[in-house]
Amino acid sequence: MTVRLRVALSLLCLVFLGLLTPSAFASASNDGPPGGAILDLNGTTIYGAATYYFVDFTGALSNTAITFAFRDDPSYVSFSDPSVTDLTTSSGNLLVDPDFSLAIIGTSADPDWDYANIYGATYSGVFDSGCGNGGSNCWYDGSVQAYDAISQTIPTNVGDEYQISFYLSGAGGSTYQDLSTNGDTTDTGGNGIDVLAYAQGGLPPASGATPEPSSLLLLGTGLAALGGLVRRKLRA
Repeated sequence: MTVRLRVALSLLCLVFLGLLTPSAFASASNDGPPGGAILDLNGTTIYGAATYYFVDFTGALSNTAITFAFRDDPSYVSFSDPSVTDLTTSSGNLLVDPDFSLAIIGTSADPDWDYANIYGATYSGVFDSGCGNGGSNCWYDGSVQAYDAISQTIPTNVGDEYQISFYLSGAGGSTYQDLSTNGDTTDTGGNGIDVLAYAQGGLPPASGATPEPSSLLLLGTGLAALGGLVRRKLRA
């Protein structure tokens, strides 16, 4: 039995023991992205090869949550090599474990990255090996009808200029778009695909959506892994 399957089945056991309630996760239905993004790929071309993206921001807090939100209704996106540098001081990468080398492959668990799936999106993201730029590990995300996210909080200097960068490859459509526009608002038949970046005190809830209790934020790990495994098997 693989590590990813063992982790998924372990959390599923919690469901049957009554320690984790699946009904606590609402069914996502074409939920828009959280507000406040400093980079939104909505309206840009989807490239199948690893493509470099970056965005600059000015530090406004002593500690800043660097967050990446993902959605891909019909398929998956591969996200790798995130970096945050202080342009004012010419710092190196301020993110810890940017190559996801400490992640448990096939799950959303990494000691240096926080995972959130507050809208209960299905087929949410997992860490995978060999899918990033240059063969590094990547965050492999096929969140359906809503956005899940990974985040890391770093110390920042108020007034300094920073740059966020990462590599991304996508599938399932020709253009990134933050909502499904083809009439399917419930499952993998939708065409919503988007990636966003944030630099703020935390990730705000999407407008009009009802977040789940905060205690359930990190409990999607095993379910996400199992969902990803089933979806990959169906697509194989």
